[in-house]
Amino acid sequence: MALVKIVLVLTFVALARAEQNLVAHIEHRNSTNSSMRNDDYIDAQRRQHAFNIWYYDVQINFFKDSYLDRVNAMEYQKDSLLDKVKTANEQLYPLTLLSDFSKVCVKKYQAIMPSREWVKYQMDICISEASMEVDWLASYMASTNNTLQTYYRTTFEKEVTACQTKYNSSMSANQTLCLADVVSTTNTFTYNNQKTFSTQLEAAKNSADMDIKTLHECSFAIQNTTLSKIAEANTRIDRCIHGADDCPSCHGHFCNDVSYMSSSSIDTKNATMYNPFYGRQEIGDCLMLSIF
Repeated sequence: MALVKIVLVLTFVALARAEQNLVAHIEHRNSTNSSMRNDDYIDAQRRQHAFNIWYYDVQINFFKDSYLDRVNAMEYQKDSLLDKVKTANEQLYPLTLLSDFSKVCVKKYQAIMPSREWVKYQMDICISEASMEVDWLASYMASTNNTLQTYYRTTFEKEVTACQTKYNSSMSANQTLCLADVVSTTNTFTYNNQKTFSTQLEAAKNSADMDIKTLHECSFAIQNTTLSKIAEANTRIDRCIHGADDCPSCHGHFCNDVSYMSSSSIDTKNATMYNPFYGRQEIGDCLMLSIF
């Protein structure tokens, strides 16, 4: 942002100096042989306009690329979660070799574990929904950019043509004064447009932070569900192998559905903190929280 402000300040300084040069040109045209003609000055102004539009594009593209980098970073978490699912299933294979009974236990409860396909699909939805927000986030800035381009292409050029037609001489003092007024008005429009763009850029950054937060919440819900289901499957398989499957004496005193929650995510003063039931396919009869 500091770089943006520096470039804008330098742009305004350049515009101010350009106007000063034109005024000096008017004042001394009769006493000096100035090499700066009206058409040269207007061409210089057009180059400044092109720079303004180019710099808008730079800022918009940088914002979009930065946002998508943050979204795509979630691919690493997705890959890590897929590896956990793969490892959990691989660890069950040796149990199927212990005995026919242990094999039955694994077969009975392994399906509780989410498949890698399901995990990938759910994580891809989170990432895709966040990615689709990028164009909307930059839409107001793009509109402001188009407004400035339109002004340069229509209003500015029409006013320049009007001055040239009215006075019909590239070396006329009256034409020079006319062009100076056009340039001054255009610079004022540019300044106000750039203020609007800067405000929109800050608003877009804030909205992007909220969208990234939503992405992380979406991802966390899937990770929590996946790890909880893996823990539930392992617990039930272990109890089955040890003959404690559906043990009557344990009824009402043990819950196979375990949800893992980090202590850092717990806020006793927040009535709307993380919901462990979010993203679950079914509510079940009970839920045990394992805080780590």
